[in-house]
Amino acid sequence: MWWAKEKTLLVSDVHLGKSAHFRKNGIAIPKDVNASSLNRLENVICKYQPLRLLVLGDLFHSALNEEWNDFREWLNRIFSAHELEEFRLVEGNHDVLPNAAFQGFKVQRSARWSLGPFDFVHDPMDFQLAQAPGRIGIAGHLHPAIHLAGKAKQQLRLPGWWFRSKHQTLVMPNFGTFTGSSVVNVKAGDQFWICTGQSVMPAG
Repeated sequence: MWWAKEKTLLVSDVHLGKSAHFRKNGIAIPKDVNASSLNRLENVICKYQPLRLLVLGDLFHSALNEEWNDFREWLNRIFSAHELEEFRLVEGNHDVLPNAAFQGFKVQRSARWSLGPFDFVHDPMDFQLAQAPGRIGIAGHLHPAIHLAGKAKQQLRLPGWWFRSKHQTLVMPNFGTFTGSSVVNVKAGDQFWICTGQSVMPAG
């Protein structure tokens, strides 16, 4: 999501390091999964030239592994090649790396962050439990998708952005290549915008 006024690019649930974590546990996952997520992210950075990159949790999937070094090198290069001034991580349930992993690293971390009318969290429940009047939550964690069925029994599961009207929370889709999605219960009054890979459009 591109917030032009603040020159801020938002992504959620990148899950870097997941492929190496699976390989370590004997599950054959291609090594280019991590690179694919980073390449996609770099393409978006090149397009919008943000001053701030804001990740709404689950930047890294697991304990420290070789793909963390790949990310460190990638981020140092991004800072050098672009006008990026700030990388901010709102930590999620998978962000379990020790503080030492971030030493000498241009990443600002917090459990929650606010700017303007928005409160940025990883889990939408964290905003819901402490919701203040007039505030809007922006979250990740749920990997939202909807299920579409055609008359000829065609079926699609498409990720997207889910605005939960009752709780005034926008839940972002996952960004990572190897993350999957989960069909959510879109209720009356909610809004959902489908991501097709080429465009974003309202559902229904």
